[in-house]
Amino acid sequence: MPKPGRICACLLFCGRKSRIGIMYRIMKKTEKLLALLLVLLLACAGCSPSDPGAENSDKGTPSASTAPSQEPSPTPSEPEESLDPELVDRVKYNIYVDMNNKIVDVLDTLYSYYEVVEYADEFALLSDSEYTYKYDISPYNTDLLEDAEYVAGLEPAFEPLDELTLEIIEPLRILMDTFSDIYSDYSYADDQYARPKEYHKAIQANAAIFEDLAYEYMDALEAVSIQRVEVEEKQMQEDGRLLIYGFSHAITVVKKVTSECYSQDISDYNIEELNLEPIRPLYQELLDTIEAYKAAAGDNNQLMEESMSADNANYYASQMERMASAIEWMIRQVESGNPIDDPGREYLGGLIHVEEVLSDCIDLYNDAMAS
Repeated sequence: MPKPGRICACLLFCGRKSRIGIMYRIMKKTEKLLALLLVLLLACAGCSPSDPGAENSDKGTPSASTAPSQEPSPTPSEPEESLDPELVDRVKYNIYVDMNNKIVDVLDTLYSYYEVVEYADEFALLSDSEYTYKYDISPYNTDLLEDAEYVAGLEPAFEPLDELTLEIIEPLRILMDTFSDIYSDYSYADDQYARPKEYHKAIQANAAIFEDLAYEYMDALEAVSIQRVEVEEKQMQEDGRLLIYGFSHAITVVKKVTSECYSQDISDYNIEELNLEPIRPLYQELLDTIEAYKAAAGDNNQLMEESMSADNANYYASQMERMASAIEWMIRQVESGNPIDDPGREYLGGLIHVEEVLSDCIDLYNDAMAS
């Protein structure tokens, strides 16, 4: 099975996934959406750029908004029409972004699994693998799948994401549960790997269909995300939010770079074949975006307007510069004409390195700046 060449995160402009998941689990199905919207409203109302090292607000002592006694109890007679369609739309989008990120996590685990185990119906370990069984296997919580299944039936419709969500849930759940079982199995070698043979049946039966659906899902969400980001960034500029716009647009530009690489069927296995003609102007746009961000960050009034400390603004700038450096190294690698010695690993000058740095910046943006 080939290694992936896809980015592992998408932009979230509002909400935090763990709080949404908690609310879904404690509400009856008829109350789920109202409770979720309440959490989202509370999160957005208090949203401001946070300390890069701070933990998510849902960790630690529970807030008053999550205490059962503090939540309004929607009555059965309360009409569903009273829900704000824009908030429903945003909640649904954010859950689908969470699904995308979970899908990519499971893809990574799946590819790691097949670096140790043969891609065949019968279980067998690869004789030349440098890794041992359970290498890079992670446990998974499947609560998000219930959330996604629920919102897939809500309006507004997200086509084709609603249908894809319902299609991918079952193979995704089986893989997540199986990887969790493998992770917690400390005596897997007993009886000549009897349990790994059973795990493998479940993985092998779902790997191909999951992989196909996973890439369909990423492509479909990417199309939706591009439209939304464009609208969001235009509004940021109109509102004078130059700092959050700068960080967002830097991420957008780097995503365009990786998308261009994908459109050329480029991976670290053939990075030297990348046509740099469409990459160079994007790289320059990224540098210009970072410079504009730094100029805004040097204006104390702008910092005050966006409730951002100088330390945080400088930290975000340094992470944006990491993206620029990753692309610069990739350009140098291509210009050298030399292939990467060890493709499939995070390699300075490779596409995977660009993806990893971009993913870090998206996580930072979502955690610290999205509103």
